Amino acid sequence: MTHQVTALSNVNGNATGVEGILQNVAFILSTFTIPCPLREYAIKCGTRKPFQRIKKLNTTRLIECIQRFEPRAVVVDVDYLGDVNRGKLEPIVKVIVNA
Repeated sequence: MTHQVTALSNVNGNATGVEGILQNVAFILSTFTIPCPLREYAIKCGTRKPFQRIKKLNTTRLIECIQRFEPRAVVVDVDYLGDVNRGKLEPIVKVIVNA
């Protein structure tokens, strides 16, 4: 089953199983938009590079981070909601969970 995941908005401290895995992926995605202190996978997104190049670089980085920090989630697709003029990218990741 494929799950669509966006940046974390709420934390469920009792999440387990598939829900816990998806929450971990959402947390990684949230560090993409808001760098998280003391987390080595926080991504700093510069807005000076062309939009398509940033998407490509960040897609690679997101997949690497998810593989490293939540290997039970297999990335199937990465897409973005964004506004080039505002320099904002919001990742949307589709994953398959291997629990």
